[in-house]
Amino acid sequence: MTAYDKYFYKVCIVGDSEVGKTTLVNQYLKRRFVSEAQRTIGSNFFVQYVKIPEDKNLLTLQIWDLAGQPRFKWVRYAFYKGARGIVYAFDLTRKDTLNSLIGWKEEVESKIGVVSNIFVGNKLDLINSKNRIITEKEVTRFKDLLSSLEYYETSAKFGTNVKDVFDELALDMYQKNDH
Repeated sequence: MTAYDKYFYKVCIVGDSEVGKTTLVNQYLKRRFVSEAQRTIGSNFFVQYVKIPEDKNLLTLQIWDLAGQPRFKWVRYAFYKGARGIVYAFDLTRKDTLNSLIGWKEEVESKIGVVSNIFVGNKLDLINSKNRIITEKEVTRFKDLLSSLEYYETSAKFGTNVKDVFDELALDMYQKNDH
């Protein structure tokens, strides 16, 4: 057994269509913004290795980017199996994508129960203090409803906080499940 096999974690990134799940994953893995990302059909998965600084262990993250369209709900159920981490993503410019996260939580937990998760508001580059529609109070409420480890606002376009999201989730899964 290699270090990569010993610490293996499946992570699913979920949320409505066009919240930027695919661009978040591309930014995390390739450190680049894909402006013309196609809608995910079913799912895509990627592998990333993460080093835990405290003890130098290597973790393997298998990241599943799941389609957000309602018609793919029946396909997603199979992909949740074995997931030990969830990234709940919404679009900071569309309040409906925040509100729908409760349904996503119900869908996920009906298949795998409660696992480590992190809550992400994406498209930070598109908002400023004048056009911000989602308040800090709403974010806090949803973080509590989702029982999330942390909340991050990200910009997949500029890479803002993207690495932190996955690194923090990886560390939490590692600490909860192997120590």
